Amino acid sequence: MTYSYDRLPVPAPVSAESLGIPGERERYALRKAIIARRLNTTLLPAMRQHGIDMWLVLSREFHPDPVLEEIGGGWPGVRNAYMFFDTGADVPEKVFIGSHSHREDLYDTVYDVVRLYGYSEEGLAPHLRQAVEERDPKRIGINVSPTLPMADGLSAVLKGYLEQAIGPQYAGRLTSAELVVREFRATRLPEEVGVYRRLCEWTVAWEEEAFSPRVVWPGVTTADDIHWWMRAKARELGLGVEFLPGIRVTRQGNNMPDQAVILPGDVLTVDAGLAFELYRTDYKRTAYVLPAGEEEPPRALQDAFAEALRARDQLASHMRPGAIAHQVWQETMDWAQGEGYEVAYPAAAGRRDAVSAKEIGIYCHSVGNATHDIGARIAVDWPMAYGDRVRYPLGLDRWYSIEFHVSIPIPEWEDRAFTVSIEETAALGAGGVDYFVPPQSALLRIAA
Repeated sequence: MTYSYDRLPVPAPVSAESLGIPGERERYALRKAIIARRLNTTLLPAMRQHGIDMWLVLSREFHPDPVLEEIGGGWPGVRNAYMFFDTGADVPEKVFIGSHSHREDLYDTVYDVVRLYGYSEEGLAPHLRQAVEERDPKRIGINVSPTLPMADGLSAVLKGYLEQAIGPQYAGRLTSAELVVREFRATRLPEEVGVYRRLCEWTVAWEEEAFSPRVVWPGVTTADDIHWWMRAKARELGLGVEFLPGIRVTRQGNNMPDQAVILPGDVLTVDAGLAFELYRTDYKRTAYVLPAGEEEPPRALQDAFAEALRARDQLASHMRPGAIAHQVWQETMDWAQGEGYEVAYPAAAGRRDAVSAKEIGIYCHSVGNATHDIGARIAVDWPMAYGDRVRYPLGLDRWYSIEFHVSIPIPEWEDRAFTVSIEETAALGAGGVDYFVPPQSALLRIAA
């Protein structure tokens, strides 16, 4: 019979209160403080580093710019403009020109100039032109980028509107702000680290509870049931699901359909993340369903998981500030091939039920404000998929998802593979990676 997530037998042991998840008022105060501090401390150095004295973001209803949340969020309006100008002071001048006022006080407290034009016939254009002419910027950064989707929010129509509004003189000064957006978004404040660490802790608690006897009843529960339980649990905690939980059930090396009932001896893997205010996580956890009377997974599975941890440590050892991302991938692959691994590329990662030899696939990415964030990606140098991100250097104090898989043939499974999928999150310090939460060190165990 199909098991419904809302008929689980045991109440979950964690709650928003036990995890210390803040309420609405505290969340808003936290978000406002971080936005104000980031705009006042990390934006101007990024603008000066890349020679841009005005960063101009346009947004409109049903087409919010991807960075809108980090500069204040709110309704994007009929057409709204967010302008950041280098006056020579220690902080940029912040100008908001919008069609409507907001029901939060963020704009009034964070922005220096707030100008509302309402539903006037002339709209945004004359106010935008006046603001630009008064400041006379030499280089105006706009969000267009061939390689960074999160810095490519200016539509063709809005770009044409902007050029017409400010006239040919200033339209000729427009340039891509993609590297300003990258530095602004990826540079972290000390207070952000604490917030993100807590979100990582909540994510791991959520995933590990999903792989516990409270949720999984062998012979009854399906992967689909776990999926829906995780979605319901995230809502109960007051957190968002950044992307829908992916649950893989493997039976002696064969991937089972989502509606298949989980049985003793199965291996479960989850790939999921949570959202809290400005931040997003991305973690994987793996569990083994113990047959009755057994207390440990089979030795072959434990050894395969240990192999994955050895690969993880090798990969992490090559991650150092300044290292070029795709070169880190290559250095790790060189080691892996010396260990007898075949290279698996992203299109085939984890999709084969059986392999004839050990294989490894690496596809790390930056993380933080999005699951796949704006910084470097440790992966094969395929510009079609990753643009320039695989050619970026790894940054000091930047956040990265350490994501890969190894597939190890298991003799007891007629050499079908145990695909061990690892994903942890770490900050990159001068001495190497610093995991936000202790990484998984052994297979989780679910009693039958």
